[in-house]
Amino acid sequence: MAGQPIPFLRPALHALVRGPWRTLWIVSPSLHLAALQGLLPELERAGAEIRVLTDLSYQAIGDGRVELAALQRLRRLEGCEVRWQPDLGACIYASDEGGALVGSGPLTLDGLDGPRQYGVHLAEAGPVLSDLEQWWESARRLSPQEWAALEERVGLRRNALRIGAEITRLGAFVRVSAHGTRRTRRLDPRDFGVLALGNVRLRPMDVTLCRLDLVSRAKDELDAILAERGLEWNGQYLVPRHFLEQEWPGIFAAREKQLAEDLRSPEQQAAVAAQLAQARSAIAGFLGDLYPFVDADGRPADQWVAEQLERLVPEGLAAAVCAEAGVEYRVLTILPEDARSIAEMDELLRDPRLRSVQLTLPI
Repeated sequence: MAGQPIPFLRPALHALVRGPWRTLWIVSPSLHLAALQGLLPELERAGAEIRVLTDLSYQAIGDGRVELAALQRLRRLEGCEVRWQPDLGACIYASDEGGALVGSGPLTLDGLDGPRQYGVHLAEAGPVLSDLEQWWESARRLSPQEWAALEERVGLRRNALRIGAEITRLGAFVRVSAHGTRRTRRLDPRDFGVLALGNVRLRPMDVTLCRLDLVSRAKDELDAILAERGLEWNGQYLVPRHFLEQEWPGIFAAREKQLAEDLRSPEQQAAVAAQLAQARSAIAGFLGDLYPFVDADGRPADQWVAEQLERLVPEGLAAAVCAEAGVEYRVLTILPEDARSIAEMDELLRDPRLRSVQLTLPI
């Protein structure tokens, strides 16, 4: 099956499309409208059949390898059908009478005119057409609903990329959070199987087991730093990229180191232990009031109260609280590929207070 070398694909493809032919094959993993335009006068002939195999994944279309406008134009041609062939790598243009052009160039401007593209024209294309028939039968035909869903999803992706392009050069969302600042336990008599008896009303009690004020102060300091350099929006800080990459790590590391030292200090350990002792005293009084209404299986009041205290405020809780406490920050990443996110980001970008912001777009 000898063929003629084709160093320039566009003239050979135009000659093939000019015909004659009754059935034309376009097999290409990439499709661009600019490359298709010059073929349209010949493709619009009446009574002909055009079979197009390409990649119809939303990734391929969203990334621009296959242009939605080219697909829409092909689908408007009388007698033309487009099917999805996954894992397509071949570039083949063939007809039932004009042979086949097999090469490296997809149906794009670079593919047809690129200086490093090459092809072979096969005058006898029977084996190629036989293979193409098998590919065609195994290819996927999209329903009208699937075409509509594909177009909608691609539109959302394009809007997402448009928004990303507007803000990708600036900064990032940062959220500072603290843990271990407050631990409050709501004690409800129902937790102990006790209900109100007669006119006696048993009310729940809120007990603050610990409050690490120095963690709250550390978070407030970091919040103040961000407020000076960024803009707060929706509870998050929008900070410049250079600040996030160059200044922020050192600032946060210094605050985090100082906080860790403070939490390990004897003074802080004693303060937390005193807070927990005060909480244990308050809880013991609460449980002592409950005891007359509790079925304690004959256990003395002091023993029952001690057991419940250990369950609610165990030994070693002070050290565990200090060990778990701290501050952290997260850089939020968003790829807004849904209508709500796109609308929210458009609204944010129109905010006149906005000075510098970036979304880090995951790949």
